[in-house]
Amino acid sequence: DARLLAALQQLLKCFRCDLGFWDACYTTETNCSFGERCYTGRGKAADVLDVKTLGCVKAEECNVETMVELFPDKTVFVMTKHCCDTPFCNSAHKLPIQALLYLTVALLITWHISEASAVSQ
Repeated sequence: DARLLAALQQLLKCFRCDLGFWDACYTTETNCSFGERCYTGRGKAADVLDVKTLGCVKAEECNVETMVELFPDKTVFVMTKHCCDTPFCNSAHKLPIQALLYLTVALLITWHISEASAVSQ
């Protein structure tokens, strides 16, 4: 059916990143579902850690603050998803997975040290 083919061609392609810190995000490409838009989500965890996600989202979730749980300790942060509607409009700096891994380990060690020093005071 020509209408189905036209609808499938209109589905957006966006960058996807499940979790990034500051502008460091390991990105892949994803196809959105019908009616979804690309988004860049930004939030702050523990008032110091800038968190970023990328992907597809329903239009009604755009520019709405949502609460998100992070890590096993249920750190909660507020995230706002900023949307756009052209292919790959939510671009991010591409980063090799090893660099993201090193950055994540460094952040967790820094956080653990700061938590330990806060407890000992």
